[in-house]
Amino acid sequence: MKVKPAKDRKTNKTNTLTRRDFVKSSLVTGAALALPGCATMEKQTAGTTLTLVEDGAWCWFQDERAVIVDTRNKMTVGSITSTGDVRVTTYDFTAGTVTTKVLHRNFEHDDHNVPGILVRSDGYLMAFYTRHGKDALMRYRVSTNPNDGTSWQPEQTYNVNVSGNFTYANPFQLSAEADKIYMFWRGIDWNPTYTTSTDNGQTWSEGKNVIYFRKRERPYVKYASNNIDTIHFAFTEGHPDRPYKTSLYHAYYKAGKLYTTDGAFICNLADRPIRPSEATQIYDGVSSPTGEAWVWDIALNSSSEPVIAYSTHLNPNDHRYRYARWNRQTRCWQDHQIAYAGTRLYPKQSYYSGGIALDPDNPNVVYISSDVNIYDGSPNDSGHYEIFKGLTTDSGATWAWKPITSNSTEDNLRPIVPAYHPGETFVLWMKGTYIGFIDYKTHIVLKTDARLLAVMN
Repeated sequence: MKVKPAKDRKTNKTNTLTRRDFVKSSLVTGAALALPGCATMEKQTAGTTLTLVEDGAWCWFQDERAVIVDTRNKMTVGSITSTGDVRVTTYDFTAGTVTTKVLHRNFEHDDHNVPGILVRSDGYLMAFYTRHGKDALMRYRVSTNPNDGTSWQPEQTYNVNVSGNFTYANPFQLSAEADKIYMFWRGIDWNPTYTTSTDNGQTWSEGKNVIYFRKRERPYVKYASNNIDTIHFAFTEGHPDRPYKTSLYHAYYKAGKLYTTDGAFICNLADRPIRPSEATQIYDGVSSPTGEAWVWDIALNSSSEPVIAYSTHLNPNDHRYRYARWNRQTRCWQDHQIAYAGTRLYPKQSYYSGGIALDPDNPNVVYISSDVNIYDGSPNDSGHYEIFKGLTTDSGATWAWKPITSNSTEDNLRPIVPAYHPGETFVLWMKGTYIGFIDYKTHIVLKTDARLLAVMN
């Protein structure tokens, strides 16, 4: 996006202020915060860049969108086409082959409908997907064979007595609970809802809310699990475009109970949902000078402590990325602004950023998408969203950055990193043109420094 003319990149309408004006204004008022430790920028990461999916997109509130299986030799990635086909693409690292299967053809061209993929303890893959708030039904399919996303059994469905329309799918399985599967999605009253299965998805319990704010006001949640006994939740009260200002919260589930970050008991999961005010507040979106919050990612470090990546929004043309991690010794969250995220992705969604993702294998690493200079928010060279890799060695206080993309002629958006990946650098993202969540022309790209066979056409 070229930013010197004060034009909106999608509508070509003149804005009141250019991005440079916003940055200048923020600096004058003291609202633009200096980024500590962002003084190092290394050369672009060497490695291989591959286009895995020619027509594909995703939102960021369903996980996992990419899983690595078969002793780390295969990766299966979920996406949805510009015409609405729900698909999974499997890349065999050793054979160099790519296989794409359609799970549901002509489903709905909406990036919210991407499957969340679970690798069960027996190796079988399960892919869950919904329409974007259009009906009360979860669809899912199970792979024909273990550790193999190239063949799938027929589609199954459930509604678990939930009448509210479904959006987003986030499945997990806990080995300490006899491999019980937990599925989280947006359902009852548009609030986060869950169901469980004790027989690998053959039957499901009645759906209940796990978090509740207000009727038809929807907390946005990112989930992470150790896959043993704990599931973590990072969430806001709702969408940041609502009349209230959204903050960021954390809580976790263990052994039937819900807790604050420091382990204080809140309630039994079976009894009632928690309210955001009962969880641990990480970021105050009401009084902070950098605006309200929206969550992007959560992962657990080697000590099983939560790490959260999120965005804040001073105004539509000034988004920031932040990084928070729990310190068990001090029993507090360490929270830092780490980079400028740039402008809104498109006019109708003032709070859609390019995206930030944690590396679940090493949450000291993040990948960000930004259409500005990440150090000060000034215009970048390409006018497009570029991908950067960041590394911290001091819990997020300072960062070393290196570009993954540069001088792009298309936008690079919504990076994700699957667990158990090869190489130090391994990131997927959407590359292309994004007009809105039902209007996109993007493909899925992989960049890695691992030695993998090139994709065979």
